Amino acid sequence: MADRILTLAIETSNPSAWEAGIPVRPGVAIVSGTTAADCTTLAVEAIDPTQQHDDDLMPAIDRVVRAAGVRPTDIGRIAVSSGPGGFTAVRMAITVAKTIADTTGAVCVPVPSAMVAAGSVAHPGPFAVALASKNDSTFVTVFDADRAPRDSGRLIIAADIADLGITLLVADRFLPAAVKEMAGDQGIPVQTPIFDPVGCARMSLGLSPVDPVLVVPIYPRPPEAVRKWKELHGDRGSASTSTSS
Repeated sequence: MADRILTLAIETSNPSAWEAGIPVRPGVAIVSGTTAADCTTLAVEAIDPTQQHDDDLMPAIDRVVRAAGVRPTDIGRIAVSSGPGGFTAVRMAITVAKTIADTTGAVCVPVPSAMVAAGSVAHPGPFAVALASKNDSTFVTVFDADRAPRDSGRLIIAADIADLGITLLVADRFLPAAVKEMAGDQGIPVQTPIFDPVGCARMSLGLSPVDPVLVVPIYPRPPEAVRKWKELHGDRGSASTSTSS
C-alpha cells in the first residue's frame, strides 16, 4: 500500500440536508489511489445526521482508521468538505482536518461541498447545485455534464434560474419556494443532493493541496456575527471582526 496514497475524507458539511431514504449518510472514509479512476474504498464510517454529530467526528475517524487497517501516519491526504453548509458542522470538520494534517504531516485538500454533491449526479446535461438557501436566495454552482464546475458559485434568486442554462437543479428541502417554482416553470427537475464521504475523497483527487492554515469555510454570505455587528455599529471595526470569522 506504500505506493498508493491514502486519503481520509470528512463529509459532514450539510447534515440537515439528509432525508430518510437517502442511503448515504454524512461521515468519514478512507480511500486508496491517486485518481478517481483507480480509487479504492477501504472503509467508511457514517455519522447519524439526526443526532448531534460533532462529538462523534473524532471517534468516527478512529473507527474508520481501525476498520481500514491503517495507522494515522499512513494517511497522506485529508480531504474535507468545506461548505457552504452548516456553520458549526463545516467549521468543526475543517478544524479537525487541520489538526490531523498538522499532526500527521498529511496534505490538506478542501473540497467545495457543491463538488461533493455533483460527484453523485449522473445527468446528461448541465446542472446546478444549490446550497445555503436563506430567505429568497440560494448559493448556486453550475456544472457541465462531466461534473466540471463552470464557476465558483454565486447567490441567486428565482428570477436568475432561466439564465443558468441548466437542465437539472440539485437542492435540499430548504430551497426557497419561489426558486423551486421557477425551476418547475422552466421544466427543470429538482433532485435531492447526496453528500458522500467517498465522493468527497474522489472529487479531491482532482484538486491541489492547500496549506492547512489557509483552509477556511466557504461562506456565501457574511457570517451572522458580522451582520449583527454591522447592524449595531456600522462598518466601524468590522474588518477585524470579519477576518476572525
